[in-house]
Amino acid sequence: MSPSEYTSMSFCKESKKLVGINNFLAWKKRTDLLLKENELLAIKGNITILAKEQTQALTKYNKDETRAQRILIESIKDSLIPYVPKLETSKKSMIN
Repeated sequence: MSPSEYTSMSFCKESKKLVGINNFLAWKKRTDLLLKENELLAIKGNITILAKEQTQALTKYNKDETRAQRILIESIKDSLIPYVPKLETSKKSMIN
């Protein structure tokens, strides 16, 4: 099973999505573990490209960043999505 398939399956149940403060701690734990399992928890939020050869690193970073943001959005009830601020990175989206 690919990471994207796992991501989609993980939050398909409404009972596992963030609905508010009442389930925040459980949601955060599940989301952190899913990001860690997909090797996305340590995304730094920025990347410096020094040479043309590092294009692959930038491509991987952008792909990982998109996957992390998707995991976070899919883990929130639809009614809460309008309250998620538009942030540049998944790291800024997570409440620490």
